[in-house]
Amino acid sequence: MKNYKFTVNGNQYEVEIVDIDGNMATIEVNGTTYNVEIHHELPKLKPIQPITTQKTQKTVAPASGRGEGKVSQVKAPLPGVIIQVLVRPGDEVASGQTLCTLETMKMENAIKSEAAGRVTKVNISQGQSVLQDEVLIELN
Repeated sequence: MKNYKFTVNGNQYEVEIVDIDGNMATIEVNGTTYNVEIHHELPKLKPIQPITTQKTQKTVAPASGRGEGKVSQVKAPLPGVIIQVLVRPGDEVASGQTLCTLETMKMENAIKSEAAGRVTKVNISQGQSVLQDEVLIELN
């Protein structure tokens, strides 16, 4: 089903969700199977927006300190699996250009740039599972 990697106190765990039935899940952690109970915490509801246009961008200080301008972080709107990465560090992108494709709930979603800029960092690869609000790509 879904595969995740977690690091807790410096220890890395590979977790696969094998099956979910109601509030019970079967998971495999580093090769050992566990049956766990899921406790749902009610999330704060966000307004519904089309996934192809929803991006979360954050302005931070330039990493190099050379005054290159603001750094925009393109984040995952929902958890899913990266199907395709269309940019590399150093690529110039236009506003509205598709940067990658994210599969969420069996639907492919184009993740697009909200502004023109240069790709400074790509934190994803094809086939990688990502969580909601995980930084996918950084633009400068």
